[in-house]
Amino acid sequence: MFDDAQKEFDKSLRAMAENSLLKKLNSQGIKRADISSEKFEELLVDEIGILKADGKKVGAGVGIGIVLSLITGGIF
Repeated sequence: MFDDAQKEFDKSLRAMAENSLLKKLNSQGIKRADISSEKFEELLVDEIGILKADGKKVGAGVGIGIVLSLITGGIF
């Protein structure tokens, strides 16, 4: 069950990273066909790392917000 969920998450993350990477390349005037598959995969791995790091930051922010809400709600 967890393996299926992890595979689905990885698949979705890869799709999001691919879309984001293609948008970044297009904004710089670079088409997908202009770069090799190896270079695209390298850039894709970097983009996945960026998305994972951003997700961790958002998760930490939400967690801190919940803790602060519980603390301040309990004090006042």
